[in-house]
Amino acid sequence: MTGKWTEDLSVGVEEIDAQHKEVFATADALLAAVEKGGGHGEVTKVIAFLERYVENHFQMEETYMKRFHYPEYPRHKIEHTTFISDFYDLRQELDNDGVTPELTVRLANRIGDWLVDHIGQMDKALGAFLRKRL
Repeated sequence: MTGKWTEDLSVGVEEIDAQHKEVFATADALLAAVEKGGGHGEVTKVIAFLERYVENHFQMEETYMKRFHYPEYPRHKIEHTTFISDFYDLRQELDNDGVTPELTVRLANRIGDWLVDHIGQMDKALGAFLRKRL
């Protein structure tokens, strides 16, 4: 995975940073499962976690944005919705074609790359906004 958690990705809001670290660790676990020749069950378990995570994490961020009337909420929400759509497209490929190393690596890389980009831009701006209000 090209995306790795580093402290420069911290948004300065403990709850958000903790969840970001968790998803990076899980995406790494997905790749580790592939590298070890992990079975379908192991990969499926990680993907199920990622599905729940994405839903819960985005919901938490969006709750903060609505509560504090974040002016960039519409744009941020669109990014979340687009990511969810992309994630489910890849998930559908996994369901249709089975868990292949190539597809699993592509999914983990997509998640990692998106997180680095999204956190580095959108979530950092949200964090700066929230730190002034929390």
